[in-house]
Amino acid sequence: KGASAGMKSGMKKQPSPPTEVRNGPPRPGPAGIGGEAIVIPAAEFHCIIKQLRTNVLLGAAAAEALEAAAGLSQPVSPGGAVAKELRSKVAQTREEDGTETAASSQEEEKPKKPKKKGMMFAAEEPEEIPEVEEAAPEPEAAAEEAAAAEEAPELNLNPKQNKMRTDLEMWVMDEIPVLYGVEDSEELDESLQEDEQATKVTQVIAEASEDKQKKLLTDWLTGDPDAAKKESFLSDFLEKVKAIQDLGGKKKKKKKSAE
Repeated sequence: KGASAGMKSGMKKQPSPPTEVRNGPPRPGPAGIGGEAIVIPAAEFHCIIKQLRTNVLLGAAAAEALEAAAGLSQPVSPGGAVAKELRSKVAQTREEDGTETAASSQEEEKPKKPKKKGMMFAAEEPEEIPEVEEAAPEPEAAAEEAAAAEEAPELNLNPKQNKMRTDLEMWVMDEIPVLYGVEDSEELDESLQEDEQATKVTQVIAEASEDKQKKLLTDWLTGDPDAAKKESFLSDFLEKVKAIQDLGGKKKKKKKSAE
């Protein structure tokens, strides 16, 4: 009995295939795995993960690499990289074409500005423009222009004469407004204002003839000043001028040196 028991214990049982279809729920598989399992070699798995993290594999290329590593599809041919680059170029070209098309369509939508019409020149020669004769100036305007163009002569006066001349100018500045009954000579004609007063003083001093001096003053006092005041003004003016002229002594002639 002991020998037979040892022989039985030493013999191994071999599995036999089932003779009937098994009824009942399916046997539980390994924990955490449901359905069919996909096996990927560890080296290829780590390589694909590295390429995914560094953006070497993206989109369809990543899916193809995973399927090829799991044996679900044929490996990508060596020309796959070239094809990938070609696809990216085609996509980029399409995007550029789309941008250009959109830009061109926007330009076409813009309303076109009407072209400016050029000036048309007639073949015939233009008619000659008649020359317009300038109107002759009126006598009063001509007299005013002549008076304005008349410059004050240069006087060769000594210091005492210059002082008396300045005093005469100041006296005229005070007397002209009184003569015309205004507060300031600025209210009068420009020929009677201060600048022209100084010019007239110089002109009268430079004139030697008393009759011409009086004519210069009479022609200058335009308008309708008071007659009595005018005569008094002329008399005082000429008297002051004569005093200035009398101070201008005659120059002595230099004696010729004896040879």
